[in-house]
Amino acid sequence: MKDLAMRVVLGFLLIVCGIVCVFIPKKVYSLILDLTVVYCLINCIYLGYLYGRERKKKDLLFALFSFLFVVIIKEYTYIPEWIVRVSFGAYCLVCGLAMFVQYGLHIMNRIRHRTGYFLMGVMYGALAAFLLFSPDFETEMLLRFFGLYFIVLGIQYVHDAYDAVQPSVKYKWKRKFRLMLPPVLCVFMPDWAVQSVNKYIFEGKVPSLYDHKGEEDETVQLKVMVHVGPEGLQKVGHICFAYHDVVYSYGNYDTESFRFNQTLGDGVFFNVPLEKYIPNAMRAENNSIFEYGIHLTKEQRELVEKEIDRLEKRAYRWYCPIEREDGYDRFPAFRDNYPSRLHYRTGAKFYKFKKGKFKTYWVLGDNCASFIDLVLGKLGCDVLSIRGIITPGTYYDFLETEYQKKGSPIVYRTIHPWSREQADSYKEKSRQFS
Repeated sequence: MKDLAMRVVLGFLLIVCGIVCVFIPKKVYSLILDLTVVYCLINCIYLGYLYGRERKKKDLLFALFSFLFVVIIKEYTYIPEWIVRVSFGAYCLVCGLAMFVQYGLHIMNRIRHRTGYFLMGVMYGALAAFLLFSPDFETEMLLRFFGLYFIVLGIQYVHDAYDAVQPSVKYKWKRKFRLMLPPVLCVFMPDWAVQSVNKYIFEGKVPSLYDHKGEEDETVQLKVMVHVGPEGLQKVGHICFAYHDVVYSYGNYDTESFRFNQTLGDGVFFNVPLEKYIPNAMRAENNSIFEYGIHLTKEQRELVEKEIDRLEKRAYRWYCPIEREDGYDRFPAFRDNYPSRLHYRTGAKFYKFKKGKFKTYWVLGDNCASFIDLVLGKLGCDVLSIRGIITPGTYYDFLETEYQKKGSPIVYRTIHPWSREQADSYKEKSRQFS
């Protein structure tokens, strides 16, 4: 209930902020600038105090930067507007380029139904061009746009909370309209959740790591797992699914096919028993995992099984370096290669696609989050019906929201938090093949 109350409060705050932005954008912009000036001045004084006490040069440097930023805001009022328009314009430009790259990959791989990517690329590109180069740009117009977005998002939050407290009714994955948070906000949501859990544990509290809202003996055929690591790009996360306790995970696993700083490559998926995968991900790969159990009807099971069968029929076995070189007795030489160490520890089997969707991995398009749509899309989930960049964090936000609803088929949530103690106690095991 605490999560629902927070969602309602956040929803109403977004609606109020949105209304204010729509009707008095100039005052909102002036207020933002004034608050920024006040914050920078307070920060400057605080850093100056720290420098006087500890004599650290970095404190003095950042204090000077804070004061300089205040001067720039007061003397050159057009610079904050320039920062806003360039930041949002650059975001739109990245989204547009991502759509065009995905469109090109679909042409190369002869995939139908690709026009949507082209149209979204044109739309994002036109918006980026307007923001970056148009002399008619007005900050007030952009604030009104943000205001409308806040209002719609706030209404959706309140509506989701309302659905969560209604008596159980026939649940539908798909809704008439769904608005998601921007990827730049969603991307670190799993990491923030993990940090919250770890903070509880550090304070000696016992967080709720397992929550079940269905019958304890209810059969759960489908499980979706959101991973997050402790550092670097691991914080962005990964997502995969397990059907009948066999994990299917998609990614850019072939190092020999890496292109453009690992953002492109041959699409590879693997399968491995769930009982081996989760301990390895936690103890050896230092991942925390959010696991969601989904109950399926007979018809839904048939749809998922057909999709998995179709997936396997258009793939061929790919052998990772440790398999190709028969290097099981020389594991340290292959330790830095993820497919090799995963195969060595769990017996995972890897596959590449012969053709079609997912033949080429693209970090801002056909990625691990898009791969999840193979199963959740068959159930009616409409996360990917909204064209744009989809991250594991986007799906995490979706799963958390749907889990709160009483009629939802997501019947349990388990958190597997990584800890240093678990990693230190992990010992290398001999290879175990399924």
